[in-house]
Parts: sequence; structure tokens; C-alpha cells
Amino acid sequence: MKNDFDFIRDKFSSDGVTAPGDINESLVLEKVKDTEPLKVKKSKKKIIGIASAAVAGVAVITAASIVVTGILSHLPVSVGTPVSVSGTARLTRMNSRDEVRKALRHAISNQEKRNRAFGLESESYLAEDSAERSLNGDIGVKKYAADSNASANTSGGAAGGSSAHNSTYVQHVGVDEADTVKTDGEYIYSLANSGEIQIFPAVKGVSAPIASIQSGGTYDSWLQEFYIRGGNLIMIRQRYTYGDDEEYYLPEEQTLTEIYDISDKNNIQLKSRFGQSGSYCSSRMIDGMLYLVSTQHSYKDTDLPTVCNGDPAEKGSFDEIPADCVYSVENPSDSSFLNISSIDTDKGADVCLTKSVLGSADTIYCNREYLYVTAAEYEPQAFEGNRAFSWAYFPTASKTQIIKVDLNRDLDIVAAAKVNGVVDNQYSFDEYNGNLRVATTSRDEDNRDINNLYVLDGELNQIGEVTGFAPNESIKAVRYMGDTAYVITYEQTDPLFVIDVSDPTAPVIKGEVKISGFSSLLVPVDENTVLGIGYHTEDEGLSMEIQEGLKIVTFDVSDKASPKVLDTKIFKNYDSEVQYNPRALLVNPERNDYTIPYSYTDWSSSWWEDVYSNTQSCQEPEHRSGYINFRVDGGKLEIVEEYASDVFAQTEVNRCVYTDNVIYMLGGSSLIDSREYK
Repeated sequence: MKNDFDFIRDKFSSDGVTAPGDINESLVLEKVKDTEPLKVKKSKKKIIGIASAAVAGVAVITAASIVVTGILSHLPVSVGTPVSVSGTARLTRMNSRDEVRKALRHAISNQEKRNRAFGLESESYLAEDSAERSLNGDIGVKKYAADSNASANTSGGAAGGSSAHNSTYVQHVGVDEADTVKTDGEYIYSLANSGEIQIFPAVKGVSAPIASIQSGGTYDSWLQEFYIRGGNLIMIRQRYTYGDDEEYYLPEEQTLTEIYDISDKNNIQLKSRFGQSGSYCSSRMIDGMLYLVSTQHSYKDTDLPTVCNGDPAEKGSFDEIPADCVYSVENPSDSSFLNISSIDTDKGADVCLTKSVLGSADTIYCNREYLYVTAAEYEPQAFEGNRAFSWAYFPTASKTQIIKVDLNRDLDIVAAAKVNGVVDNQYSFDEYNGNLRVATTSRDEDNRDINNLYVLDGELNQIGEVTGFAPNESIKAVRYMGDTAYVITYEQTDPLFVIDVSDPTAPVIKGEVKISGFSSLLVPVDENTVLGIGYHTEDEGLSMEIQEGLKIVTFDVSDKASPKVLDTKIFKNYDSEVQYNPRALLVNPERNDYTIPYSYTDWSSSWWEDVYSNTQSCQEPEHRSGYINFRVDGGKLEIVEEYASDVFAQTEVNRCVYTDNVIYMLGGSSLIDSREYK
């Protein structure tokens, strides 16, 4: 028999994998000479072995060969029926439960190989039977004594309601996003740190809730976010449960939807429930139809996607979804399923359908017609240079998988694709005139961050690109306005790139402007003005900058080839939830202004010196919190009011809402403050 390494090279070649040309036995043995053999725990239950495709048919090979195979063999899923979807990535659909399990075993095997290559402990979780799934579905509704200042009608209805109130700041009009704070104009609903949704009358001066909805009552169940639609509150909560396999003690993740009738605040009633396996990723709601996305981490080949229509507290209430509703991407990044359900909340958690794809979910982008679910794909990356070895395997998120789902009743998966690099958040995507624009950050051959914008047609075939801009920087914010993309990248300056996508087959960077710091949120003001909210940074020397506060800036984009900074406001030692959560931005179209919560702490150098020297007179740093209300007029920033709340003197305002002319501040476990707009 020929040399093992020659055999492995031949197997790699036949499987479409290129092995390093300089691999040899002495090289690998030198690499592993001080490595302890991998110890795989034996399950109490029968273990199903998985053989690497690269060494199939080989009875005995050297330990060095096993290491090489584990590092380099990461082959695509080959089970199931190829699905006729468009795009540049392949999908297969499962035909039976056995095929689903086989595909999952393949993904688990690939993940274990990758873990061994990274030097991580790897254990086999392949067992015949999964533990019973159970769920404590206890809920609680608490009522409070009426506040002496309250004047709202607590029985519901329109009495006392406000016609002018804010909505959650969303990416697309008509596509609602779940949040932790909402108002219907009559009441304010807030997810408190205590893990309950508290309900406050929207009345100036009211500081105590009149009722609350609690989360399960157990330590392993907690609320994520919620929607308000008419007289219903749609709660999404997360729970981890544990099966009977004490040796591994692995969690089972469940995402639960509960619909409450809140039309009478004195008699809140649970109407219906729905559950699906996996940890909560995100959701959207369109005209009462909830689209729920979760990621299910599977450790055993029996950890298959499940749903529960009804009371999830009953044992055996979770049923596996049909095999023909399960798909697989060509090369799953890990042993996870992304689960997508459509739920008609107007009909009481009437579940239309659930689809599942073997491949995790990181980010979703949604308009009124399509849902795009994305996940980073980790691939081997070779490095050349002055190293002990001329090749190495590193965990590099080098591509983004995209699944396109038609928001029809059948949740048809209509296209799939991959693009180079990873996305920042949902605002990295936008669909316009049938084309999907995607902004990503990737690595070049010198291992530097570079940035790209890809245009994919309706079938997710790439039709245009502009790549490699802003080397050594990464994307911090993206916003699309019609046929123009605005991209913020950052290393030590804040370049705003203006990219013309009017010809989707040939996008081009028309202009750029740089300032210090960076914006993490871009907001269209009008067709010629973009507002940026983000971080102020200061140069600390030695080519290092630190974030030192809040920065608001306006850009003139009337001339794409020559964008300009119009105005800048810097708030040193300030921070705001808006810097990392766009939903915390409060937009008031009636007043044509913006409000952001803030927290200020004076971390002066003298205070730090007192701390380090144990000075007895050391004083706590100055702290205040409240909101900043401002307008954009002709590109200029006008600070209307910076208000510091006495209620939040020792804690932080993280969110604001308004009804009529009153602005409400929320934060902490149950704090609320209110004030009339200036």
C-alpha cells in the first residue's frame, strides 16, 4: 500500500479538497509530538460512529494522518434531494427522519473535527434517543394598587388614549420589530430588569405600574421582547431545559410565544401559546403575522427541530416538524438548525407553518415580501510567511450564507447564496427594485480587513460588486437611500463612503469624507442630509484611540462625489443605548425632532488618581442621566433640551417614549419619569 500521506492527498483530490503541497509525516509528527491523545467520553447510550470521508476504507493510519484529516476534511452535506432554488448556494430537502439525522451527524462530525483542530475538547454527542423535552409554562399576572396620580381608564378602550405617540424605530415601514419598550398612546409597556412586563398609564406624573405580566416564574425562563397589536400583547420568551443525560448535562433551548388579551388591565388573560426549539434569534410582524426565527444548537443526532401548538408545559407537547420541511445548506457552519415559523397572532397563535434549515441564524433582514436569514460560514484560511509551518487552520468567518424566504403561507425557500465577508447588522442589507444589496467586511490575502458591497438579483445571483475599499477598517454602519448606499468604516477615523448603485451591475464609490470617531447609526433626514449617531474618540498616542463619549454629526450628500460634514456635536463622557441599539432612537414627526436617552459619568483623571492612591477624600464621580432632544434644520444640529432626571440620579435612562406632548423616560428595574417637551 502506498504512503498514507499520498493516499490522503489522493482522497482529498477526489473529494475536491486541496491538500498543502509541503505536507509530510515528519512535519506533522513534529507538530503533534507534545500533544495528548484526544479522549472521547463514552455515553451511557450507544454511540454511532462517523468515519471521515477522506479516510473511508482505511483500517489503520498513523496518528499524524488523523490530525491532518481532522484539520482539512470538512466536506459538504450530501444527503437529501437537491432543491431547485436559484442563487449561488445549494440546498437539499430531507425526505425522511433518517435523512435528517444523517445530515445532522455529518454536521456534528465536521464541527468536532474543527474543534479538535482548534485544540478544543471534543466529545461525541451522537446517541440513539433524546431526552424528553419538558417545559414549565407557569405565568403570572400581577395587579397593583392604583397610583394616586393616575387618571387613565384602566379598563381599556379608547378613553383617555392619545392619538399622537411614537412607534418603535424600524428599518421598514409596515414591518414591526419586537422591543423591550412600547406604547399604544394610552399605556406604556416596559420590560423591567426584574423579568416582567410592567404596564404604566401614559399620564404625566405617574411613576408606578398598574399591572405586570411575569415570565414563567422559574430561573431558567426569561422574557426577550414583545409586540403590542390592538388589544393583544405578544410576548417572546426564552427557556433552557435539561434532559436526563447527566454525563453531558446539555441544555435544550426553546423559544416561546404567548399572546395575552390586555384589553382590560384589571383582568389580563393568557389566550394562546406556541413554542419552537432553539434559542431566540429575532422576529418581525407584518399585519398581525409573526415571523419567528430561532437557532437550535444540536449536540446529538436526535436533537431535531420541534414545535408545540398549545400548552408547552405538558410532557410530549413538542412534536418534530415533518422531514420534508427540513433543508440543509451545502456546508453548515456548525451543527445548528435555523427554525422559521409563521404565526397568525390575530387568530390566537394559529401557526401556519414551520420550516427548518441545517445551518445557524445570525441576522435577519425583512421587508413586506421576503425574509432573509443569514449566518457566518467558518472556513479554513491558509497563511504564508515566517512561521513554523507554511500552513495553518484558523477559525475565520469568511463568508455569509443567505437564505431567502417568501413570506407566503408556505414560507417557500426560494433562493440561497453566499457572499464574501460578514455583515455588521440588519442595516447591512436592503432590497431595492428587486435586487438585494449587502455590505460586508472580509479579509484580503494579507489578512487585513477590507470592505465590500455586493448586489444580488432576485434569484440571489451576484450581478455587481465594489470590493476591497477601506483596508484595515471595518464596517460600523450602513444605510441605503434609494439607489445610493452610505457606508461608515472605522479604524481611527470615520470615513463615510457614498456608493452609487443606480447601475446595479456596476456600483461605484462616488465620494468619501473623513472625521474622527465613527457613527454606528445612520438616519436619513431628507434626500440631501444624513444624520450620524455614534462614538466620539480621542487619540491617546501610540496609534491608539479610545471611545470617550457620544457624537452626533450631519452629512451633506447632495453631491455624491463630494460629501461634506455639515455640523457636529460632541458629548464627552456620555453614552447612549442608541449607540448600539437603533430602536432606542425616538423620532417625533409631529415636532420634526429626535430624542435619545443618555448617561453621563465624569471619569476625570483626578478621580482615577484618587482611587489608585487610596486618597481618603476620594469622591464618587459625577453622574446624571436623562435625554437629549434635538432637531436638524438646514443640516445644522439644534440641541433643544438636555434634561437630567432627578429620578435617575443614581441609575440610567435607557429608553424614551412620548404621547402627545409628554416624554417618558424608562430604566432600571421599575423607574419611570415624565416631562413635557420643551
